[in-house]
Amino acid sequence: MASRAEQKAAARAAREAAHRELSAAQARRMRLFWLGSLVAAAVLAIVVVVLATASSAPPKTVTPSTSTKATALAAVSSELAGIPQSGDVLGNPSAPVTITEYGDLVCSTCDAFALTSESQIIAALVKTGQAKLVFRAFDSASGYANQGEFVNGQAAIKSAGLQHKAWDFILLDYEEQPSQIGGTAAEQVPYFTYQYIQNLAAQVPSLNLTEWQAGVTSPAVIKAVNADTSAANAAGVTGTPAVFVTGPKAGPIQAPGAVPSLAEIKAMVKQVS
Repeated sequence: MASRAEQKAAARAAREAAHRELSAAQARRMRLFWLGSLVAAAVLAIVVVVLATASSAPPKTVTPSTSTKATALAAVSSELAGIPQSGDVLGNPSAPVTITEYGDLVCSTCDAFALTSESQIIAALVKTGQAKLVFRAFDSASGYANQGEFVNGQAAIKSAGLQHKAWDFILLDYEEQPSQIGGTAAEQVPYFTYQYIQNLAAQVPSLNLTEWQAGVTSPAVIKAVNADTSAANAAGVTGTPAVFVTGPKAGPIQAPGAVPSLAEIKAMVKQVS
């Protein structure tokens, strides 16, 4: 059986292949458009029908096992122990440096970042009070098959944040994120349903689910999700995770690569402090 790391690598490769296929399809459509041929119009119509059919694929039911949930909860509880939360901010709100992550809850690369470098960043920089960590919404991987729930998922984070539990929700999501579903990269399968989101919330310790559900549909919360997207666009974000570091001397500076290392983030913290 493939390891979790191998499964993540396969999922990322599938995602990149999908990007290439989409770009090629867009280029072909543009050339055909400029040719103005009737054949191009017919081909485009077929593509639209195929895309519409794919986007209407029925959602898949994915339920993590009891042992997976228990392992995830233990890992998240240990990682966040003793760290204050406020809204979507993890750490001391007065920390001099801000590390901002733009993320998507079904993004496999965000998952890889959360389970590796980000965990180290939390332990070395956030727990020690040197920096605070902020999560903001950006739709990247959700666009394949789960875009219909992108806003709900991100609103779920912010609603949990009203009870100071946003990072519990975020990290539980990444701990439990499937790599593949039926042999297909999970982010290309419509599994991230509202029921899946509710099941995640139900696992967050001490979260008042009635208050959380009200928050998910709150106009103010949804407005905040949209504001994150606007901020991401203004910052030039094109994919997730996108990590920026801001301090009293400089910033925001974008971290290199999709999964910046602890050493790279530490160097940036020093640069902006």
